[in-house]
Amino acid sequence: MTNAAQQHVPPAAPSFGDRSRWAFQDTATMLWRDMIRTARQPEMLVFAVVMGVFFLVLFNYVFGGAIGAGAGVDYLQFLVPGVFVITALQGAQQTSMGFAADLAEGVTDRFRSLPMSQVAVIAGRTIADAARNLIGLILVALLALVMGYRFDSAFGAVAAIVLTTVIGFSFSWLGAAIAAKVRQPDMVGMLSMFWLFPLMLASTAFTPAESMPGWLQPFATYQPISVAADAVRGLSEGSPDRTDLTLALFWTIGLLAVFVPLSVRLYRNVD
Repeated sequence: MTNAAQQHVPPAAPSFGDRSRWAFQDTATMLWRDMIRTARQPEMLVFAVVMGVFFLVLFNYVFGGAIGAGAGVDYLQFLVPGVFVITALQGAQQTSMGFAADLAEGVTDRFRSLPMSQVAVIAGRTIADAARNLIGLILVALLALVMGYRFDSAFGAVAAIVLTTVIGFSFSWLGAAIAAKVRQPDMVGMLSMFWLFPLMLASTAFTPAESMPGWLQPFATYQPISVAADAVRGLSEGSPDRTDLTLALFWTIGLLAVFVPLSVRLYRNVD
């Protein structure tokens, strides 16, 4: 009787440590999957780099003379950190569109049927996109150096690119939440442009806030793209401002705190 009872004792629930280890392993597996897909679809990396190059060349050679003269700045030195941020945000757009395509094609249905961490499905993609962003940023930085841009130091260059990558990673979770809610790639692309372009154009990525109308300056100064661009600019120039860095980290942590659980919950509730 005792042996029979012992044989029917339900297994103990896995500990927090076990669940964390399994989630980490699942995330690593999904990361490897997405990195292989990126290697097989190099156009994804090319698109991210081309957009950064497009903004860099267009604004520097077409608008740079007027903006630089009006603001009294070396426009190329001002522009490049802002282009870094925009390049990272283009990577976040690819997160939303790629994830929406997986949802629409039923790829994620197979993942949801497996005994794996559902957080890992999104985490693996966002980390892979952050790695792709890092490569794209390095390539854009090399082009900027050819055009005449100069970092204050090697440490400043590394710190600026790393901070930009982290900021792009936080925006990727915003893109994942939009994709999990909408699930239609075309509509996701439209919605991504809807929030990105107003923030991008009304920011200090391309022009100083002082050159904007007075009523727009507070918004342009403290919105996330401007904060990120100013923080990256300070690191690149070797004169980081503590307020800019604090605000950039605040926005990054805030975006992750809101959109990591939201995107996972929306993904789990997909019909």
